[in-house]
Amino acid sequence: MNSEKIKILIADDHPLFKAGVKQTLLQKKNYEIFEAEDGNEALNMIKKLEPEIAIIDLQMPGKTGLEILENLFELPNSTKVILLTMHKNVNYFYQAVSLGVKGYLLKETAVDELLIAVNLVSNGKVFISKRLEKQIEAEKKDRSETKLLIEAINSLTKTEKEIMKLVADWKSNHEIANLLFNSVRTIENHRANITDKLNLHGTHSLIKFAIENKELF
Repeated sequence: MNSEKIKILIADDHPLFKAGVKQTLLQKKNYEIFEAEDGNEALNMIKKLEPEIAIIDLQMPGKTGLEILENLFELPNSTKVILLTMHKNVNYFYQAVSLGVKGYLLKETAVDELLIAVNLVSNGKVFISKRLEKQIEAEKKDRSETKLLIEAINSLTKTEKEIMKLVADWKSNHEIANLLFNSVRTIENHRANITDKLNLHGTHSLIKFAIENKELF
């Protein structure tokens, strides 16, 4: 049995909240906890320590959680990021998914959901707070049964539908390319074709569409 501890970094500029997160994680004996007080320190520690998981506040001094994700996106780093936030703005969520986040946790429910999120993410899955998931479902446009939507989705090739399934599972272009044994450029071209076929417009529109309609692919 492998008893090696899982390295987890907590980055939050609110000492009391960070202490609460740490205390929750310490319920598990196989976690080795590291701490950072701002975004710059967090990014440097991720590069140096390469923890399995980094739990990062969305808004911090130095670098925000999204800026840290953007920096990591360009690096061959295996750290999986869980973002913590007070904001229920779904646009932040879609932006984070586009940058490779693996967990998205609302601070108001962090105590109840943190260990579940860490367990899922450490096992290669993704996690979104249930309250935000319900909000996304509530805001979803009532168009899933319209003829035009079904026709648009049916116009996608088998490969394009497979790519949309992976996008809905928060996979990045690099991850999709590896899974489908293709180049990143090929996946980017497929995504551009899908966007045109579905007549999608705006930043993160393809990710938003895939997550909202994942049951149709």
